[in-house]
Amino acid sequence: MQTSSAAPVRSRAERRAAALRAESAATAALNTLGQKWVLRIVHSLGDRTQRFCELQDALGGANSATLSQRLKLLEDEGLIDRRMVSEVPPWVEYSLTEKGADLRRAIGPIDLWADRWAASPSNRQ
Repeated sequence: MQTSSAAPVRSRAERRAAALRAESAATAALNTLGQKWVLRIVHSLGDRTQRFCELQDALGGANSATLSQRLKLLEDEGLIDRRMVSEVPPWVEYSLTEKGADLRRAIGPIDLWADRWAASPSNRQ
């Protein structure tokens, strides 16, 4: 009687679920941080508390819907605080949490690396 040493065949969904469970914390963080505007929002909010329109101006043209989605994502991730100042007129302020401020400090060395290595085509070797 022979026993097969081959692993049982798993469905694509099962393989995907296993891969997601094995995903590292860094990969999970980069999935969030790699979304458009996220790092720029964190960088901009590090300077001061801002209202939605101030933040939109500081970013230089983020679409309102996209900015709203990213702010909600960052709030859900615990990186920013959203504070309702008044309902009429609507006045909401955004600021970094301690977790967000820590991320902003981590972004600094990446900015320096990018200035040195990624900004110029001649440095991409």
